[in-house]
Amino acid sequence: MERAIVLKSVAAVNLTPDLNSERADEVLHGMVVEILDKQEDPWYKIKTKYDYFGYMHKNDLLMNQNEALKWLKENYTIQRLIVDVMSEAKYGSKVTATLTKGCLVKHTGIFQDKWEKIGLADGSWGWIRIGFAHSSEALDTNTNEEELRKRIVAVSLEYLDTQYRWGGKSHFGIDCSGLASMAYMLNGLLIPRDVDQQREYLRPIARDEAKPGDLFFFPGHVAVCIGEGRYVHATGREGYTLINSFHKGSEEYREDLDQIQTGTGTIFGMEV
Repeated sequence: MERAIVLKSVAAVNLTPDLNSERADEVLHGMVVEILDKQEDPWYKIKTKYDYFGYMHKNDLLMNQNEALKWLKENYTIQRLIVDVMSEAKYGSKVTATLTKGCLVKHTGIFQDKWEKIGLADGSWGWIRIGFAHSSEALDTNTNEEELRKRIVAVSLEYLDTQYRWGGKSHFGIDCSGLASMAYMLNGLLIPRDVDQQREYLRPIARDEAKPGDLFFFPGHVAVCIGEGRYVHATGREGYTLINSFHKGSEEYREDLDQIQTGTGTIFGMEV
């Protein structure tokens, strides 16, 4: 099995090996993908850690099996929406990279004033402000359910007003299933990438049983429950991430989604 490390802050996973292809997904800096096929040069067929398949350009990847195995163990994650990596421990030095929330970096334990040194996938080093990254530790879905639900909602709300981008999974642009998957991934939980896969994977519950952090499903669409009949979702209709509600009479009410909702799912009570 050959693996590679994602070099770009946000790298496209295309549906077909073509620059004009539909963007099916995005993977972030420091994530490791499995290489399935190299025959479509300069495109590689890949599989992500959440079992999503597509094509990536070879320039977006570092082909180094030994390094990839090390990066598989990295869990030091960028936590701010957008973070500049500086060449020195000060503003005014060169910006060597710009990372987005969810990117993985190497933790060095080296600090200088208000800065810490971090490692990038290309082998370079740089400086970010202390607190802009920290280790991501998964909470148990049973013993820490209330806290985990709060965290899922909190991450989802951080993407409010982010532009809609088909296949997107960052603050540069995100789609509905990307929002759901990132809300879970950034809390140490992996769920499938696409809406139909997510609905099949989660445990079905009734809509009136939904609690914050559960998912509401619609035909080709998904939203994250934030409580009291309200949900946050990335929608192509408005072109950005916003909050809507199932409550008639509310300014946030969307009648069309209320009428076509197809199911509700939860990860809680499952073995993950």
